[in-house]
Amino acid sequence: MAAKTENYRKQHKEIGEILKKIEQMLMVSRIEADAEPVATIMRELGGKISVHLAIEDSALYPRLIALSDIRIRSTAMRFKQEMGSLKTSFDDFRMRWAGSTAISLQPKQFIEETNAILTALHHRLEREETELYDIYDQVT
Repeated sequence: MAAKTENYRKQHKEIGEILKKIEQMLMVSRIEADAEPVATIMRELGGKISVHLAIEDSALYPRLIALSDIRIRSTAMRFKQEMGSLKTSFDDFRMRWAGSTAISLQPKQFIEETNAILTALHHRLEREETELYDIYDQVT
């Protein structure tokens, strides 16, 4: 792991661990019995994602876009645009499912939407690793 992307990759690992915890909790019977544990871990995920996105937006993307290598610049610009739409989707999801009461009222719908957003986050993290961080480490 290159030093330049080590912190970002560490954040990915932490987010991945939270995603696994959430996936293990996505059972209707479990949520109907007590939605608070899943609501708590969703808040933790929201906090981690928000911090990760803020760091990328304010520190990583501007630095990569300023590099002379066209490959890394174009990749960083594409990711910055894509992340904006994922952030909006994630924020909408968080608003819709804010708290255990909302989750417990429609557990099946919550699980469906959660699976969709988790898939998008998994895919995004994997792509950042291979399409952005690996290139950045090679170029710099």
